[in-house]
Formats: sequence, structure tokens, C-alpha cells
Amino acid sequence: MKALIINYGVGNLFSVTNSLKKAGFSVVIADEPTKDSELVVLPGVGTFKAVAKYIRDRIELFNEILNSGTAFLGICLGMQVMYEYGFEGGAINQGLGWFRGYVDRMKTSAKLPHIGWDRIRYTGNADCSEFLELDRRYMYFIHSYVAYDYDPNTICFTSAYGEAEFPSMVLKRGVIATQFHPEKSSSNGMLFFKILARWLRR
Repeated sequence: MKALIINYGVGNLFSVTNSLKKAGFSVVIADEPTKDSELVVLPGVGTFKAVAKYIRDRIELFNEILNSGTAFLGICLGMQVMYEYGFEGGAINQGLGWFRGYVDRMKTSAKLPHIGWDRIRYTGNADCSEFLELDRRYMYFIHSYVAYDYDPNTICFTSAYGEAEFPSMVLKRGVIATQFHPEKSSSNGMLFFKILARWLRR
């Protein structure tokens, strides 16, 4: 299977590439998304605002590729830009709108950013049952922003930091996204990528 990683200037491309290759993907990195792969990856290091213009300028292309049957994976920021809009940087920035809701700073008294290992907990969503083996495993997080006002039917796993609980993995048809960084999550992250490959073959 071929995976295309979008290089919009803020992603952790090397680690994501290595993890996908270990899971059996052939990988290309490109500045633009295309239809000629089974999976398009939006990597996630940076700010919502930094990627918003890239998304706005290509939103019709993204929707066209999604409607063609290509699957998408969003990681951290790549997950956040799949929501309708975000408030990072004090301004409203449009996202892809593939998931209902918005992204804003995490409401917690704990120190931000949230950096480190935390459990992900399965919500019981039958659409995500392929990934059940990940339940209660530790994944690596680095973020200050999370999704709000989301559709609970899209949530596969949640996590907690301080008093805040937030979606840590979401799925809707051919779109899957994680707030954690599977490429930084050691053997648990590698398991995610292997299940992802199996999910795409189903």
C-alpha cells in the first residue's frame, strides 16, 4: 500500500515515514495531496494557524480526494485541522470540517503543554472495534489544544490530563485521526500503524 505524507512545513516527516514503512507501506512525501495513494497523512507538529491557509487554499482538492475513496490519517495537529475551525493564536481559523466541532486550548489547571505518556481508553464505538487492542495502552502526547463540541459517535478513544478529558482518536468513514503521536509512541504506536494497515485492507 502507498502512503503519501503531506509536507506543509510543520510535520515530523522522518519519524512518520519510518513507522509507516515498518508497517508495510511504501511512502512518498509531497507538497500537495493526490489521489494515487491508499492513504494521505497529515502530520502534526506546529499550530492550527500555520496550516489553516494551506488547508483553505486546497479545501476543494482535499474533499475531492476524500470522495474518491482515498483514506486520510491526521496526527495531532493533523487531527485538529480536520475539525470545522480552531482558535489557536487568538483568531478563528477554518479547518477541513470533516469532523463536527472546534479546537481550543485545553481547560485544565495542569501545566500546558501536555507532554508525555498517557492512556487511551476505548469508548465502545463499534466502528472503531478494529483498534480495540489499543485500549488502555500508553501513547505519547504533546499538545495544548483539544476538540470541543464534537460528535460523540466519531470518538474511538479518550484520554485525560488533569481534570480535562478529550478525544484522543476519532474515526469517520475513511478518515482516522489521533491526538497522540503514534510515531513517538514506541511499540504501542507501532501496533497502531499495523492495525491501521489491516483496517485499510478490510
